[in-house]
Amino acid sequence: MHIPPAFRRWGVRLGLAVVVAIGIGYVPGQVLRVDPRVAKLKTQLDELDVAARALAANNAALVRDIRALRTEVGAIEDRARADLGMVYPDEIVLRVDVRPHLEDPVPASRPAGGPP
Repeated sequence: MHIPPAFRRWGVRLGLAVVVAIGIGYVPGQVLRVDPRVAKLKTQLDELDVAARALAANNAALVRDIRALRTEVGAIEDRARADLGMVYPDEIVLRVDVRPHLEDPVPASRPAGGPP
């Protein structure tokens, strides 16, 4: 039976200890590291979740409007007045222009001999 010299045994032990230390330090860092693609996909997923919730709220509002238009006479009348401009025969309709005028009114004509 051959017994290697002491420096060889300790050299192998030291080499194995270094390999184990590198493994302990490197492997968890690689396992726990977050891939940038995963972070990007999580961000996109969050954005899509927000958009889905907004669409669900919009759909719920549309369902409420549909139910109201099927059952409530007041809702039907309001929609006919607002969207179609319908009125009862004995009503008088007044339209008021509420837009601000962007241009000045046309100036009055100048006298013939005055300054330009």
